[in-house]
Amino acid sequence: MPAGWYEDTDPEALEVFLQLHRRMTPGQRVARVFELTAFQESLQRASVRSMYPEAGEREVFLRVAARRLDRETMIRVYGWDPDLHP
Repeated sequence: MPAGWYEDTDPEALEVFLQLHRRMTPGQRVARVFELTAFQESLQRASVRSMYPEAGEREVFLRVAARRLDRETMIRVYGWDPDLHP
């Protein structure tokens, strides 16, 4: 188990958490990954919207993507240079 991420967790609570995950089927685990990914994406969109309240949906999408992709990829794939839109 990776050290660090659970250091502040009560050992009994950690054991309950691990048991719940062990009981999941592979399909449930995959579904959980997709749920967490969607949640993280919504947090990223909310963050961008709070920083750029006038941004439209396309700009929000591009700014979220630019948090994950390098500049060259953003320009090549989306034709959008994050350095020109700080």
